[in-house]
Amino acid sequence: MKKRTLCLSIILYFLFVTCFANAATIQIPQWYKLNAKLEEPPVVGKSVNLTVDLQAIIGDLKNISIRLILPDKWTAVKAERNIKKIEASKTESIIFSIIPKTELSQGSIVVEATFDVPKNNINKAIDKIASDKNIAESLKKSVESWPSPTKRYTDTSFAIFPEESFYPLSGDMWISYADEMSPDQKLKGPVYYIDSMISLHQAQTDVEMYNKLTELLKTDEGLSEKLSETGVDIEKKHFDYLNGLYVLAVDAWKNQDYQTSLNLLELLEKESLSLKKAYADYLNIATNNIRALIFWKQGQRRLTEEAFKKAFYRNKKHKLQRYILRNLGLFMYSIKDKATAKEMYELAKTFKKGYTLLDKETELLK
Repeated sequence: MKKRTLCLSIILYFLFVTCFANAATIQIPQWYKLNAKLEEPPVVGKSVNLTVDLQAIIGDLKNISIRLILPDKWTAVKAERNIKKIEASKTESIIFSIIPKTELSQGSIVVEATFDVPKNNINKAIDKIASDKNIAESLKKSVESWPSPTKRYTDTSFAIFPEESFYPLSGDMWISYADEMSPDQKLKGPVYYIDSMISLHQAQTDVEMYNKLTELLKTDEGLSEKLSETGVDIEKKHFDYLNGLYVLAVDAWKNQDYQTSLNLLELLEKESLSLKKAYADYLNIATNNIRALIFWKQGQRRLTEEAFKKAFYRNKKHKLQRYILRNLGLFMYSIKDKATAKEMYELAKTFKKGYTLLDKETELLK
């Protein structure tokens, strides 16, 4: 009898928790959607289209005004548009023509949309989804307090550097150049990746701590599980360790300590085998790029080509290959093989629009 009472109590408890959770998660339904997207990477001085999509989900949107808030000195052809109505479940797309006037390391275009709130339609939708009358009334009271017309915002982030435009902002951005290695004063040097978010001290600490951790794990088979229970993420520690190795390898290369750099890169490549493919590809491409630059500085032509090719064949479709192909093109130019240099540049241009440096240097190679 006691067991049955206990089971019944547990069931009632979970039913209560479930009902409470469901009630607590009821929210005002999405009644509009506002998105903005650039058609291609913005380039200084060239017109680019920004498409704004405004969707009416619950009820009609009326008396609509869409306005752009642009970076300083940028211009747009008719930066504000007015629309009388967007019917429920319909989407209106508005295209703005924008002319970037300046380079920006962190830029964004803000879209401000002003329109009347279809409060009656939203309240009816709340009545349909809310089984609890008190919760429904509370949500509707909140809707009634909204100003009408209301203003809603979205933005699109990007960066424009003298060498390359980036949109959207992403991890495949290499903005460091070894200009001392340029084969021609008119050309920039090879590009490489550097993790500026991790200091040398932090990198050294991450490497040392992970090495100590692995030694401890060898002495106690159950330690890994115990650490996980206390919130220690061993996988994250491994990730930090690999990043640390890369930072130290780049620093050694910059200080012309080539053997130390090569040793670190070799260890990094070996340790990254267990990583997920996406991150392993990124690290491998970045690693072999640095390896190639070391061999280049040492005057080892065959090893330089092999390292660049190894980086390329790791994943031939990866966006980072624009950098590998450009660097390989620069190297071929430095050894007077202009035909291959041009070919590498043409291939690199197919990986990303807005790589303005490639366009300029292609003309110089001609």
